[in-house]
Amino acid sequence: FDLTEDDIVIPDRCPVLGIPLVFNEGNFKDASPSLAQFIPEKGYVRGNVAVISHKANVMKSSATIQEVESLQEVEALLRWVQLVALLDIPKLP
Repeated sequence: FDLTEDDIVIPDRCPVLGIPLVFNEGNFKDASPSLAQFIPEKGYVRGNVAVISHKANVMKSSATIQEVESLQEVEALLRWVQLVALLDIPKLP
């Protein structure tokens, strides 16, 4: 864990779903900002995280093909995979 506050950039929109990110008091909502790891085994370290919506983070972490509700969600998950591939993050040994 080597993140600093400066390493975390919160965009106006979720880069996966394209929805506006909204700060809420209390419980997470679908549009709440959420810190996601590209490669979970690497942890919350510089270059391995992005702020996306809570909904996108839950989808990428646990959605099965049967749970994906729409073509929009399939496209969102594909955008996440493409983003991870573009970052060229070294794999763990």
